[in-house]
This record gives sequence, C-alpha cells and structure tokens, in this order.
Amino acid sequence: QVDKTNGSPACVDAFQRGWYPERLIHLWRKPVSTPVALVLGGHGLLGQPLAQQLAGNGWEAQSLDFEDCNLLNPVELQPRIEFINPDVIFNTVSWNTENPAEKQPQEALSVNRGLPAFLGGLVKGTSRFLVHYSSDQVFNGRKDSPYTEEDKADPISPCGKSRLAGEQALLELNADNICIIRTGWLFGPDGDSFLKRLLGRAKTEGTVEVIHDQIGSPTYAKDLAQATLQLVKRRAPGLYHVANSGQATWCELAAEAVRQASLPCSVRAVASSDKTLRANYEVLSSAKYTALTGCTMRPWSQALREYIYSVLLASQ
Repeated sequence: QVDKTNGSPACVDAFQRGWYPERLIHLWRKPVSTPVALVLGGHGLLGQPLAQQLAGNGWEAQSLDFEDCNLLNPVELQPRIEFINPDVIFNTVSWNTENPAEKQPQEALSVNRGLPAFLGGLVKGTSRFLVHYSSDQVFNGRKDSPYTEEDKADPISPCGKSRLAGEQALLELNADNICIIRTGWLFGPDGDSFLKRLLGRAKTEGTVEVIHDQIGSPTYAKDLAQATLQLVKRRAPGLYHVANSGQATWCELAAEAVRQASLPCSVRAVASSDKTLRANYEVLSSAKYTALTGCTMRPWSQALREYIYSVLLASQ
C-alpha cells in the first residue's frame, strides 16, 4: 500500500485538501535531479513563455494564479508553495496601468509590495531563489539616455510608486537569493498586451491613434524569459535591467507592427491625455545583464518580427 503523504506535513495537508493529486503521482516518478520552478501568474503575458522556457530547459514548471488561490493571502499561498516545494519562485504578478493604481491604491500596494515582501521573507535564509519582476515605471523620465541600475528611482505615478515599494521591501532583506528584474513594455502572444489589442483593431479599422510622446523599451516576453534563465543559472542576486535593445515611442512601435503584419491601416500620432500614468522617457540599459552573462538583448524590431510571424501563423 502506497503512503501518499510521504510523511511530510505539507503533503499531508495538501492531500487532505485535495490539492494537486496528479502532482503527488508525478512526484513519485520524478527524477531527484529535476529542478522545480513555481511561476506565480503562470497564465499571463510573461508567465506562459517563462513556463515554456523552463520546461524546455529541463525544469518541472508549476504555476499558481488567482484562479487557484488568493495569492495575496499568505494563509492560502504558503501551504501551496510548501507543497510544491520549488527550487525557484518567479513572481510575474503585478498591478499595472491597465488598472490605474490611483483608483485602488491599497489593492495596487498589496499586489506590487505585499506579495513580493511576503515571498522575500519566505525565501530568505533558505536554499530557494526568488525572481521578482519590476518595471521601468520607477523612473521619472527626466533623463535622455537609457536608465541603469545605479540611477535614482523616482516614480511619478501611483503604480510606479507601488512597484518601487516592492523593490525596496526585497532589497531591505539584504538576501543573496533574491533577484529583481526591471523590464520595459512587454509584448507577446500570451495574455493581454498593447500590441495584441492594437493588431486586433488594425484588422478592422482604417486608422488607429497612438500616443507619440512616451519613449520606452519594447520587450518580447519570450526574450525576457530566456534572459531570466541566464540570471537564474548564475543565481545572480540584486537588481538587473532586462529589455530588448533600442527604443521607440508607442506610436513607432504600433506603426512598425502594422507594417510588419501588412495590415491596411494607418497609425496616427497623438499626444497622451494623462501625463501622470507614465513618464515621457523609460528606456532601460541592459548593460549590467550583458556584462554578467555575455548575452546581448536583440533589437526590439527584430523580436517584433518573430512575434508578428507567430501571430500570423496562429491565425492561419
């Protein structure tokens, strides 16, 4: 007769609650050497390609989303984490400008600071490694050259302030097993993104209006996932900027995407109506990442071609 709990308190609790019975079976057969990754927000824009990259590189990739449990409630989340027993936790969950933080400041702070702070405390002093994703929104946009990790963070939006609070909560732990990755304007085939919505509109509308007075680092989620694995391989602690090279306005990004997709739609440049949501300049330098790993982030326009091809292929 098989002992399904294996004597572990976490397994006993999880088995009694009926959590992941398929994982119990998998654990009995899993090679001891297979590293386990937990992706929080695994169904999202970054979470899905991250899980795919992990699985393709010999990891057992597990994910948890709000559909599985309340990720903001430690009483619910911690038993799940202990049961999965990951070697590395990837926190891709964030509150962004699609849900303006000024309208729900406490909720934004719970997601962008509360969750990473809890995760940091959980891994500190253990053999586990935590990767937390932050944003270019921690800067005020007054610079005219790419931001480095040494530049002072000074966010102008409530969302950016909550993202910075999350970073600070982790950095204050002074732990050597926590990596914070700031990235730029994400796009990819999974989840929701500006480009996915834009291309949907461009298929049915003759003209789309896109703001031209914000400059940033468009970044392919798949490239960010691959770069993340390079940092995890080296268990690199601290703060890193990771974004595709080059810069663009939202309007330039949109126009290039429409051109590459050969859509009969024109892109009209307009000024942003709310200057408090994002800074005018958010370009990130990935030089520190490149110096450590020897890997250079490719230009965003090249990554965009791969993304557009994947979208066109999926639609056939």
